[in-house]
Amino acid sequence: MSAHRAEATEHRTLDPAATGSLAGVTMVMGETGHAREAAAEHLLYVDDQLRVTCTVMPGPSLVRLEGEVDLTNRDEAMAALRRALLIDADLIVDCGGIGFIDLAGLRALLGFAEGCGAVVRDIPHQMRRLMDVSGLPQPG
Repeated sequence: MSAHRAEATEHRTLDPAATGSLAGVTMVMGETGHAREAAAEHLLYVDDQLRVTCTVMPGPSLVRLEGEVDLTNRDEAMAALRRALLIDADLIVDCGGIGFIDLAGLRALLGFAEGCGAVVRDIPHQMRRLMDVSGLPQPG
């Protein structure tokens, strides 16, 4: 069996409860037989409408927003983004999973990105349309 094939069979996910704020850590056995962390996904916020995670990566870390951002969770979503800055000052904010965001949430998100230099990517059509009709600048 080749070393690459053996490495592929040694992946496992640790129990999230045992890793504190981590949603899961994937450990990979390297060719030297030592385990190394492949990626860590931090669960920053979750409610019945929204999930915010930060995946630590080489280079900028990836923050994912999935669900809906509105008056009921906007402050918590922005607090989660600020917590992501404590993990990594260099962030990419992936909005591809946002199904709905109100104007105040969009303004807060864009203000956050502008203030810290985060890159906003995968902006859904409905968010771009809201930017257009409200006169907000398109990021990037």
